[in-house]
Amino acid sequence: MEGVERRVAAPELERWTQALLEGAGLESEPAATVAATLVWTSLRGTDSHGVARVPVYAERLRGGVLNGRPRPRVVRRDGAVAVVDGDHGPGQVAAVVATDLSIELAREHGAGVVSVRRSGHYGAAAFYAMRAAEAGLVAMSMTNTEPLVIPYGGVDAALGTNPIALAAPAAGGEVFNVDMATSQVAINRIFNARDEGRAIPEGWGVDERGEPTTDPARVKHAVPLGGYKGYGLALLVEVLCGVLAGAGVRDGVGDLYSGVEVRQNTGHFHLAIDPERTVGRDAFAAVLSGLLADLRAMRPADGFDEVLVAGDPEARARAERERTGVPIAPALWSTLCALSDELAVSVPAAS
Repeated sequence: MEGVERRVAAPELERWTQALLEGAGLESEPAATVAATLVWTSLRGTDSHGVARVPVYAERLRGGVLNGRPRPRVVRRDGAVAVVDGDHGPGQVAAVVATDLSIELAREHGAGVVSVRRSGHYGAAAFYAMRAAEAGLVAMSMTNTEPLVIPYGGVDAALGTNPIALAAPAAGGEVFNVDMATSQVAINRIFNARDEGRAIPEGWGVDERGEPTTDPARVKHAVPLGGYKGYGLALLVEVLCGVLAGAGVRDGVGDLYSGVEVRQNTGHFHLAIDPERTVGRDAFAAVLSGLLADLRAMRPADGFDEVLVAGDPEARARAERERTGVPIAPALWSTLCALSDELAVSVPAAS
């Protein structure tokens, strides 16, 4: 069945992911955290930040540049503001600690701000913002990355894809969420297309001369979202995640794809706000739900069936993939199976 997409049930995929991470040297509890976030992300259809990242995490764990025994700790706490040291472990581990601390601070002070330094790649920003929103708070999460994106008007990489996520609780248990890279697309979408032998749309990336290309193998750098606006947003994230946290900035972040040569010093920023301190949680949820309903009810343009809001495609993907399983592209399936052979990990049944 070479070249055939497989589907794996989410619980089995999470077991497999955790076992691979443990086999690569990550302790059981942090491996469970990372596996849960990756499968959660794949369930939502954001394959670029889901289980596709297992091979590079495993490589870095086995090479020792990603700490397999991370002990994130609060190194400073003053009122509603705190700083967490990620101990050079997976970003997901430090980010969960920081998110939960921001929730605690918001309940105590009305708002909580937690910065993270000495961390690694943390996956999808939405996971952390939604974790706080499910606790009844309005939340934001951001992270900086190694330089992968040209500046507006430039040719060489300046800043990372530097994503921004916001989530908020609406009525009836709905959680509004938006998660966006400040580049035209997340760089992992280009890497996935390269690995799968697919062309990419023009406008996603440029070659070494700064010229647009549809060949993902020729992409040297990504481009900022909306030109100078995305460039400005990326710099905003760099200030909040790198400068404010005392983490790396630009090349100081460290390249996730450097093999086992460079240890990362990624920074994250987590903000939680308790709407009870402003308009009240119930009022906030009711007005937000009305706003979302109004937007979804708007007349669609030609070529569109409906108007959606951010988070709708991901919610639909999750509902479908919970029924049918998470799709694993052929190239990734082969890579994960080869890694399983190396680490003596059983491969789950797939359809």
